[in-house]
Amino acid sequence: MTLLDTNIFIYIANGTLPTEIIAKTDIGHASITKIEALGFSTIPANELLILSSLFNESYNMPLTDAVVDRAVQLRQAKRMNLGDAIIAATALEYDLELWTVNIEDFKHIEGMKVVNPLQ
Repeated sequence: MTLLDTNIFIYIANGTLPTEIIAKTDIGHASITKIEALGFSTIPANELLILSSLFNESYNMPLTDAVVDRAVQLRQAKRMNLGDAIIAATALEYDLELWTVNIEDFKHIEGMKVVNPLQ
């Protein structure tokens, strides 16, 4: 299974990435990813429909105590925003590869498997 960062969901919804990129893989998301992607009042209706469908079809990786503890450790080790810390902790705790366009935000984390599907 692959964990998708918020930007990957957005890029699929707005057509920057084709939906075929995820056609042959199980995808998951951290709870914060759904909040980040859907939490804007100005999302075009067509993108909102695509995002909602993607979230309904992907696995929600629960925000467990272990994920929270790992996110705290990540933020203590190096300054990073809360969303990225939760997403990274989710990938680490569930042993998932993370797809993101923002490789730089995660490259410092030991044990992270990070892929930029645009490259």
